[in-house]
Formats: sequence, structure tokens, C-alpha cells
Amino acid sequence: MEAKLKQSYIEEIKFQTKMLNNLKRWLKVSIILSSISFAFVLFGPSTSFVCQIIGIVGMILSIVACMLILLGYKNGRNNVNKIIDSIKK
Repeated sequence: MEAKLKQSYIEEIKFQTKMLNNLKRWLKVSIILSSISFAFVLFGPSTSFVCQIIGIVGMILSIVACMLILLGYKNGRNNVNKIIDSIKK
């Protein structure tokens, strides 16, 4: 493998690893939002019906966001592993 090509692969691995770390942060934020929404669902009826509706909608959106972020993270991790395997050959 050429040195330039190998170096560009290494740079791509570094960049994608940085982006995977960003996805981890977004996943944590989405889980926190899901937890806050769950609190709205639990305690919403005692305060206001609107709080409960906001909690339900927020929970649905944050769970969907968690699934999409996790899918992107898994695909990105697989992509990095494929690049690493191609460098080793």
C-alpha cells in the first residue's frame, strides 16, 4: 500500500473516531432528555395535562433519536473497523 494512501486512511480513521465520540455525546444527551420526558409523564397529571402531553411527545422523539444515533454509531464503528482491516492487509 502506498504511503500517501495509508496516511489518508489514518487521517480518515482519526476523523471518524472524532465523529463517533460526538455521536456518543449526542446519545447521552438524548438519554437525558428521555429521562426528563419520563419525569414529565410521571408527574404531569399532578401539575397539568399539558405537561403530560409534552412528556409523552418528548419521550417518543428522544427514543427515536436514541435509536437513530445508535444506528449511526454502530455503522460508523463498523466502517472504521473495515478501514483498519484494509490497512492491515
